[in-house]
Amino acid sequence: MFACIGMASDGVPVKTPSIEDASLLIEMARAEKAPCFHRSWLRVDWDPVPADELRDRIATSHDIVFRGLTRKMQAEIGAR
Repeated sequence: MFACIGMASDGVPVKTPSIEDASLLIEMARAEKAPCFHRSWLRVDWDPVPADELRDRIATSHDIVFRGLTRKMQAEIGAR
């Protein structure tokens, strides 16, 4: 899982490269801590964040999770 949309649908939790990256983005008010997720995950609101930044956060999250998979699983899924 690299992103998650819940019933409230007011944002999307995404993975960041590290807890430090997540903390920095929270301090910059670009996102907030994602409830019920590890501290390296953020919840990015739909509205105040520009669409290109949101796409980049989701793509980054996908890449982080994809790199953590086994080579066999990566081959089965394929590149994006």
